[in-house]
Amino acid sequence: MPTRSGPLNRPRQPEHDPDSMTGRIASFCLSRRRALFWAGVIASLLLAAGVFRLGFDSSLDSLLTRSDPYLDELDLLEAEFPQSTEIVFAFLAPEGESVFSQDRLQAINALRERYLEIPLAGRHSSLLDYYSPRNLRRLFARDFREYGEAELAGLMQTAQADELLTGNLLSNDASLAFTRIRLNAEFADEAERLDAAREALRLRDALREEFPELDIHVSGEVLIEFSSRQSMLDDLGGLLPFVILACILAICGFFRSVRAGFAILAHTLLTLLCALGTLGLSGFSFNTVTAIAPVIIVVVCVASSVHVISIYRQGLLRGMPEAEAMRFSLMHNIRPVTLAALTTAIGFASLNLSSSPAISDFGSTVAVGIVFSWLLTAALLPSLLMGLIKTGNGSNDGDFLHGAMNQVIAIGRRRDRQLFWFCSAFAAMGISMLPLNETDFNRLDFISDAAGLREYFDAVGERLDRGPSISYAVDAGARDGAIDPAFLARMEALLDWLGERDEIESTASVVELLKTVNEMRYDDPDAYLLPDDSETIENYLRAYRFVQNLDFPLSNFLSVDRSIAALTVNARPMSNQELLDLNALIDARFEATFPGATLVHGSGLLVFARMDERVTVELLQGYSLSLALITLTLVFGLGSVYFGILSIIPNLLPAAIVFGFWGLLVGTLDPFVMMLFSISIGLVVDDTVHVLTHYLAKRREGEDIQTAVAHAIRTAGPALTITTLVLTLGTTFLMAASTFYFQQAARLLVPIVVLALLLDVFYLPAILRRFDRFAALTIRSRSPSASRSARSHSAT
Repeated sequence: MPTRSGPLNRPRQPEHDPDSMTGRIASFCLSRRRALFWAGVIASLLLAAGVFRLGFDSSLDSLLTRSDPYLDELDLLEAEFPQSTEIVFAFLAPEGESVFSQDRLQAINALRERYLEIPLAGRHSSLLDYYSPRNLRRLFARDFREYGEAELAGLMQTAQADELLTGNLLSNDASLAFTRIRLNAEFADEAERLDAAREALRLRDALREEFPELDIHVSGEVLIEFSSRQSMLDDLGGLLPFVILACILAICGFFRSVRAGFAILAHTLLTLLCALGTLGLSGFSFNTVTAIAPVIIVVVCVASSVHVISIYRQGLLRGMPEAEAMRFSLMHNIRPVTLAALTTAIGFASLNLSSSPAISDFGSTVAVGIVFSWLLTAALLPSLLMGLIKTGNGSNDGDFLHGAMNQVIAIGRRRDRQLFWFCSAFAAMGISMLPLNETDFNRLDFISDAAGLREYFDAVGERLDRGPSISYAVDAGARDGAIDPAFLARMEALLDWLGERDEIESTASVVELLKTVNEMRYDDPDAYLLPDDSETIENYLRAYRFVQNLDFPLSNFLSVDRSIAALTVNARPMSNQELLDLNALIDARFEATFPGATLVHGSGLLVFARMDERVTVELLQGYSLSLALITLTLVFGLGSVYFGILSIIPNLLPAAIVFGFWGLLVGTLDPFVMMLFSISIGLVVDDTVHVLTHYLAKRREGEDIQTAVAHAIRTAGPALTITTLVLTLGTTFLMAASTFYFQQAARLLVPIVVLALLLDVFYLPAILRRFDRFAALTIRSRSPSASRSARSHSAT
């Protein structure tokens, strides 16, 4: 029967032929192994100097998507209305009681007397010092210790009626009181800010010990920075050594060889030194997401080494000398290991499509580590393995694994039809449930509990039951334009509209300030009106400046040139989507009310809420691109368009199925977890590459489908099982990470890598038995030398 020529079945020189490209590369790595080994070691040690230049970016700003135009508006608002850095202490009375008692006020007073122990501490605000700008009176007219219980109860009612007080220093039910300490941190360096955080935590612990009946918590920007930095150090210094140790012990156990474990340990440590050193020399700083990148590099590095060791030991067990066994391993592994490294790097590098620095830096960090892992695999492992492992004593990757692979082959042959339809139905079910997932970004997921911050947010959030406070500013476009009577009248109309909405609790702006001054002037509640002439407005602002409370300065409401008026909208509790919907309504109403002005969106909460959609879209774009590039790489690497496209199925399904069932069982995803789509395809493609490479090698040698499938599973299966165990072990340790984000990521990634192995040894063979186009073609005759080479390898 005539043959059909083309890229699917063109004559190819067997890749195991010493004269092939693979053979020449293997010979080069083997003959120059000592030079390559020392070159790799020296380069690693030179690059290691960069490790000491690595920094830490502990702010949450690195999470923000730089493509959001609201970021520029946020910067504008911060420049026009700069806010002091604060440390906030929260004092919580027992449920159903208030802080207006002698012993609880004594705790607040103890902080007032000691707050200057905190470095950089400036001003201090608490109930005991509160001065009302409305009635120009102090809440406590004399020392709090002079008040009886009845008087304190009366003061509590007065405090609860003061909206400014309950909006800043007291909860509505008076069970929670805040003390705000403003820091002189404008020119402070990182070390000074961290010292302030440490001292605040020490002071909190001292107050807890002195007043055990009160729940005392502390938070603030410097505390978040301290907590983030501490969590990064804990994850790098705590998790990373455990992951390395666990992976090495697993390798030693499976290969029954301490020397094999030592070889992989050396390879892994030098890879980390190269990757982290290179990043350090480039001025890289770890952030809340990239802190976990070294753990991913370790598991990928260990997994890539396993294939070389596995087949090297198979050669030794077959009686080959060390050099011939290493050549045997390299010739079998150069193509699949290179393809796996390239496709894995593509998966992680695709994260650079995200405009969030945290995501793009994570992808770049792991991609750099993968490149060095691949380079050092060729440079170090031949010398290490040949120097350390001289014989094949012990089990061949474990007799258990080889027996298990034979069972897998037998089950695949006997249950081919059932496996194919069960896996197909299971995949369809998982994909159909993908729409059940909803993204909901919560920046608290990235805050560790290293400093007890989660306790603060949980306790305070439960007592306050308040929604987000959204910051805006209205730019009039001209000097003094924000105090023009016509401008203020339009702003009042906007505020009246906001006040009528159920989802709005209160607003704060220069309009309320002017109305309050007018009411105070006439001492008449009915005079809570906005003045309608410029002279009166100027006089009111001048008068307020003389008596202003430092907690509520005029600079919080108007810019220096009075061209921009700040507006704060306090909403009821709502989800991110409800917040975005509210913002859209405010935008629409503003355009109708202020045709000639500009609304500046200056709320960090709003920017974080908008990340749900932006991060999800960017990550899905990156995933689509990585899937396309990985498929294209496999088309060229496997030498077949058909099998390159066919590889999409086992690469795409693991993440799709797991995310589908996650939608059914949980339903809520942090949009940053969408990174796992790109990450997972980069990790699971390793299994597909090795199975298809060994399968196609046999098919091109003229073997039938069943023989080729059996060869692929027997050759790659044991190593793939070990690499899956290593990946599972490494990602399982992420569940012990200090941030909820990594814990959620681990719970998704572990089933993805396990499912990928199962699909590659059960479902992929079933697909190949049905859709291998070579089955319908006559394989072109090979040259005699190629035939002899194929027979010799088959005999081996």
